[in-house]
Amino acid sequence: MARARKSGRFQKAKRRTSRKKTFNIGKAAETALVASAATQGLFGTNLAQFLTGKNIGPWSNTSDNKNHSWNLTGPELISALMGGTGGMASNYSVMSAVKRNIKLNGVSSVIQMIAIPLAFKVGRKVLAKPLINPLNKVMRNTLGVKEVKL
Repeated sequence: MARARKSGRFQKAKRRTSRKKTFNIGKAAETALVASAATQGLFGTNLAQFLTGKNIGPWSNTSDNKNHSWNLTGPELISALMGGTGGMASNYSVMSAVKRNIKLNGVSSVIQMIAIPLAFKVGRKVLAKPLINPLNKVMRNTLGVKEVKL
C-alpha cells in the first residue's frame, strides 16, 4: 500500500524504470590495464600472456631466462595445483617465483594500479559530455550499436 501523507491522503507509488545495461569501453579498458598491472606484479607476465599461457608480442623472444621459469601463467598455476611442477625448476616453488616477482615488480605494479584509475577519472572529466556524446551518437546512428558507449 502507498505511504500516507501528513494530510491523511494516500499518494501513488512511483514506478521504477529500468534502463538497458550498456557496455562501457572505457571501463573495460581501465579494468584490463589494472588487471595487467596486477599480473605483471605477481606473476611477471601481462594479462594476455597470463590467460593464454603463450608468449604474445615482440617481447616473446627475450634472451634472459630462456625457459622463463620466473614468469607464471594461468595454465602453469593450474598445473601446479594439480600436482605438477607448474613450469618451475625442481629446486624452486611457485611461491618463490611470486615472491621474486613482487620484489622486482611490486612497487611499479602498485603505482600503476593507483595511477590508472586516477588517469581514467581525469580523462572522463576532461572528455566530458560535449566530446563523448557526439561519438556515442555516431556509434548509435551509423554503426547501429546501442549497447556500447564510450
